[in-house]
Amino acid sequence: MTSATLQNEIEGAVSKLLTMAKELTWNYISSNCKFILSEINDKEENVFRQWQLTRQENERKKPLSLEEALNVLQQIYEDIYDINLHIYKSSEKETVIDIRYFLKSSLDIDFRQKVRDKPPMLHSKVAIPPWLIDRNKKFDLNWQHKRYLWRWKTFWALRKLKRPGR
Repeated sequence: MTSATLQNEIEGAVSKLLTMAKELTWNYISSNCKFILSEINDKEENVFRQWQLTRQENERKKPLSLEEALNVLQQIYEDIYDINLHIYKSSEKETVIDIRYFLKSSLDIDFRQKVRDKPPMLHSKVAIPPWLIDRNKKFDLNWQHKRYLWRWKTFWALRKLKRPGR
């Protein structure tokens, strides 16, 4: 991916992300997409606490159009190491996609020297609930925003896994 092909690459990745989400979830997923940008921080915190902080930050952000998001990415393109697309929220009216980027300046010095001339990587990901034991079963795409459900289903999935005779 080059700076010139960034828009086409991200548009293609968004299309693949929406297709993947439609195959994995039972939600209606709108093609009307808005975007939020998040820098990936390499903190040594608990994964659940990181997720909580990210969610709080994302709730305060104003969704952008693809053009606005691409303008920001173009400005920092030379320092981007990795771009991850995640569906943050989806409804019948709009889908909010979180464009998460990891900067080369956040890497340790030795590794930064190895990758300084390499173009950024691009990934599309759908978050799968941790309680989903049967990977062929469809799930609610917005499960991360339903904390009560998340805790309840995780509790029962752990009990099911610990049951003797399985």
